[in-house]
Parts: sequence; structure tokens; C-alpha cells
Amino acid sequence: MMRKQDYNGLVWIDLERPTEEEIKQIAGDYQIHPLAAAELTAPSARSKVDLYTDFIYLILHFPACGLCYGQKSPPGYEAEEIDFIIGRHYLVTVHYQPIEALDEFLKTFTASRLAGNRDQVNAGHLFYFLTKHLYNSLAVGLDYINGALKQAERQVFADEQKAMVQSLSAINRNLLDFRWALKTHRPTLDSLLAAGREFFGDQFKYYLAAIAGEYEKLWNMLENNRDTFLDLRQTNESLLSIKTNETIKLLTVLAFIFLPITIVVQFFGMNTNLPFVGPARDYLTVLGLMILIMAVMLAWARSRRWL
Repeated sequence: MMRKQDYNGLVWIDLERPTEEEIKQIAGDYQIHPLAAAELTAPSARSKVDLYTDFIYLILHFPACGLCYGQKSPPGYEAEEIDFIIGRHYLVTVHYQPIEALDEFLKTFTASRLAGNRDQVNAGHLFYFLTKHLYNSLAVGLDYINGALKQAERQVFADEQKAMVQSLSAINRNLLDFRWALKTHRPTLDSLLAAGREFFGDQFKYYLAAIAGEYEKLWNMLENNRDTFLDLRQTNESLLSIKTNETIKLLTVLAFIFLPITIVVQFFGMNTNLPFVGPARDYLTVLGLMILIMAVMLAWARSRRWL
């Protein structure tokens, strides 16, 4: 599917699941190098920046942020790839699944956002606003994760540690998806800074640095959430361990108390002539002896502070 927007002479073409015909059309209309056009036909495994004579070819992977829009990402759908062809007066974006943030930008962005003289504005400015919007949409998802962490913290200290194991696992999965997709952005943006200054000139370095700044803010949010998660998980595991140890301790003490009683029962269960036991008092004698032994063992356990 192809969508095209014109912002006072700056053209943005968005391709979703492009066909070979659409790629050939774009490559012919904007003189895209055959090597770059060939890479647009299928997703790539890594991010990169290539500088050509007439455009910059950039590949970035973003987390599949269903959280940013109150949705859950389906299993096996952790990252979204966007390929950017950045010319002087045109921007081509290619992606292989629907991306909510791109649709949102397409609906809300207006030509008035591209301030300045027409000769001074280029497709790099459009790329700047689009990338900034993509990073801001991910920040919404990280805010959602932060809220989930605060809720988990309340539940952990409300004695709901077992229920939190699954919730913390879901939070960890989201953090891992964000981290996996975003960790390659820093070296890629460093390469883009060099390529962008050569392609657009030194006057464009502010926008490239601003993109890197937006990424650093997003990465810091991710790291803060990750640190909070690690502390919270450690606290939850510690509380679970304490509860488990207390349970084991109680069971051990109970076994210690009832072990002598079991021995007494086994002793008086032997089919022999037993001392202290007669026809009239055998049951009461054994029962009393069991209670006495249990009381002694319980008192000893308390004196040792096992209970």
C-alpha cells in the first residue's frame, strides 16, 4: 500500500508491505540506487546507514509498542522495521506491518510545522519531526510500564508476592523488547550524524543532534524502568524466600515435635508385654504420655526460639 503526502513541495511517500511494482515505481521516480531498492523488498536483520550521492538510506528497528496505544503485541512480534530513504526534497518510509505511530503522524502533521524559507527546508527536517514523533510515542509505552511497576510495588508489599511473579515476567518481556530494539540506535545515529552533515551540510547538525537527544532521553527512561524492575524483582524474590523459609521452618519444628510421639505410638503398638499398660488404663496412659512428650518438645522448641 502506498500513501503520498506533499508538504509545500516536500514529498513523503509511505509504503506498507510494498510490492515489487511499487518499489520499481519509487526507484524510477526518485532515482534510488538499485542496491538500496533491492533491500526494500524484505525486512533486514540489522540497522544501518548508507550514504549515496542523492539520498541517505537508513534502517531502524523500533519496539512493537502495543502498550503505547493500550494494546498487546502478538507473540513473535517484538520489533518493527522502518527503512528511510532521505533525499533532499523527498522522504520515503518503508515498513512491513502496520505502525500506529506512522499513521498518527500522517494524520496530525501539517506543512506549517516546517517553518523557514522553502530553500532552507529539506526532507531532513521532515525526517526529524517524524523520528521525534516515533520516539515520543515509545515514551508513552515506557510511562505505561512505569505505572505497571508502581502497581506491582504496591502489590509486592501487600503480601501478594506469588501473584506478582507472573506480572513481573510480563513487565520484563516488555522491557526486553524495548531494549533489544533500541540498543542499536546509538551507533546508527552516530553514523547518521556524520552522513547527514555531509549530505545536508553543517547547518543541519542541530536537528541530527536533537534526534540523538530524543533517543538518549528514551534510553534513560528505559534504563530507569529496568533498574526499578530489577530492584523490585529482587525484593519480591527476597520476600518469597523469607515466606518459604518460615514455612519450611514451621514444618521442620512440627516434625521435630511429633517425632517422639510417633516413636511412642510405635513402641506401644508392638505385640509384646508392655510396661505401665494394663487393661483399665492402657489408652489413657499412652495418650497422657504422648501429650506430656509433645508439651516438653514444644516448650524446648520455644526456648530455642524455633517458634
